[in-house]
Amino acid sequence: MDTSSFIGIACLSVFLCMAMLMYSRRISALLALPIMAILIAVIAGISGKDILTKVISEGAVKLNNTYTTTMFGAMLAELLNKQGIAKSLIRWVAEFAGDNPFWLAIVLTAVTTLLFSTLGGLGAVIMVGTIVLPVMLSLGISSVTAGSLFLFGISLGGMFNIASWSLYKEVLGLQQAEIIQFVLPFSMIFSSIVVAFLLIELRSRKNLKYGAICLMLIGAAFYALQQLPKDVSANAEKAIDQYSLIVAGLSLLLLGANAIARHKQNAQQNPSWALLTPILPLVLVLFFNWPFIPAFMFGITFCALITWKRNSINVLTRSIIDGITAVIPAVVLMMGIGMLINSVSHEAVTHAIRPLLQSAIPTQPLPYVIVFTIIAPLALYRGPLSLWGMGSGLVTIVKDLKTLTSPAIMSMLLSVGQLQGICDPTNTANIWIATYLNTDTQVLLKKTIPYAWAATICGLLLSVSLGYVK
Repeated sequence: MDTSSFIGIACLSVFLCMAMLMYSRRISALLALPIMAILIAVIAGISGKDILTKVISEGAVKLNNTYTTTMFGAMLAELLNKQGIAKSLIRWVAEFAGDNPFWLAIVLTAVTTLLFSTLGGLGAVIMVGTIVLPVMLSLGISSVTAGSLFLFGISLGGMFNIASWSLYKEVLGLQQAEIIQFVLPFSMIFSSIVVAFLLIELRSRKNLKYGAICLMLIGAAFYALQQLPKDVSANAEKAIDQYSLIVAGLSLLLLGANAIARHKQNAQQNPSWALLTPILPLVLVLFFNWPFIPAFMFGITFCALITWKRNSINVLTRSIIDGITAVIPAVVLMMGIGMLINSVSHEAVTHAIRPLLQSAIPTQPLPYVIVFTIIAPLALYRGPLSLWGMGSGLVTIVKDLKTLTSPAIMSMLLSVGQLQGICDPTNTANIWIATYLNTDTQVLLKKTIPYAWAATICGLLLSVSLGYVK
């Protein structure tokens, strides 16, 4: 065995050892990733100077755009919470849906999806869950079914959370249109799986017609959205829509006048227009080509002005502070990801690992689907297939090998990531939901993993059908 192969095996052994430590809960990902980055750098013979500068210093700020975007998203999430908008939206939908368990569950899952296209973090999970879960339970939906639907809704919303897209753009160099081209049809497929899950869980023949209606609506939405990626792709080549800036400016002037009037009247009730807040950033990014951070800032300003109360300045200030505080663990995690990316991207490491990975990565359609379907559980516990864990480093190497295209890597990560996002017992969301429902994370894992795995297979097949793997 030559020196290069020995170094490559040693580096991969570090991955496996840290994976076992995280699996056994002896170390958190927050600590494991930077430690892994440094150990791999030392094993590969990277100089001390490069470890300090390129791996640690530059790595810590590598994903600065991603975690800055995450912070602004968290500020908006906190403001939605403190001003009662999320609670109002859920209660309004619950009243609208009536007392039919099937429709109520579908509508609340859809609302959860909408909210988590903007929201994120454990605080948001608790905020929404304490309203959604009791409503489901009140109509006889079992606790495990309710918890599973809530997790499905969070994961579906996460597909459209524009803050998370920036990580794919930074790490894989993808354009926004390329992400949307996969996310839209994949979300439709996953939505159909959620409908099937609910039909199986409720076991009522009368729900079959409701399920058929849902599937037809999903199909119609899929057909209608087929042109959206092309439209977005065209917009991606243009500057920010100038008319949207004018409309945004005029809107803020009107909202400012409205805030003054509300202040004088000491208004306490939120207007119905405030319910639009969660989707505004998404609309601005998708249809008017706004960058992420200004879109979130407009959403924050819109929310503050349209719900203005005499204590709104203090509420806004506290939302900014609490929002940033809530995502500090994610920010630290992304710093560790950046260090790991820089470590495994160093020539000394890639030279040693490249031959090992090159022979193992499936590059043909059928092996691509079969192999990643089988090893999909490696996305759990922030494993090698998790972009938010050890996979962040391996993904960079796989991208540099050019054996798979960036869209193929992205679609694979989103597909297998459903297991991590929905089923992983170490997710803080899963732990809180299980505790709130007086059940266990392993019970949620067993209930959801067949459906999450089915979504994974469908996502991989979709990637092949889109021509990402040839």
